[in-house]
Amino acid sequence: ISIMEFHHRMGHISPLIAKHLIKKGFVTGVSLDTSTGEPVFCESCVKVKATRKPVPKDCQGPVSESFGDEVHTDVWGPSKI
Repeated sequence: ISIMEFHHRMGHISPLIAKHLIKKGFVTGVSLDTSTGEPVFCESCVKVKATRKPVPKDCQGPVSESFGDEVHTDVWGPSKI
C-alpha cells in the first residue's frame, strides 16, 4: 500500500512515523509501495491544524454609549434537522 493509504488507515499518524513503524518491524504484514512517488500531503490534516487569530481582550473600535446602539443577530436558519 502507499504511505498515504497507510497514513489514512492508521488514523492520520505522521507519514515519517508510519515508515519508521514498518521499517523497525513494529507493524507486520504491510509492505509500502514507494515506487509511486506520491507526495506526502493530507488535506484533512492540514484543515485540522489550521489556526485562527486570537480574540482581542481589549475593545477594538467605538463603544456603544446607550442600550440599543448596537445589535447582534444570528441570521442562519431555519434548518431541517
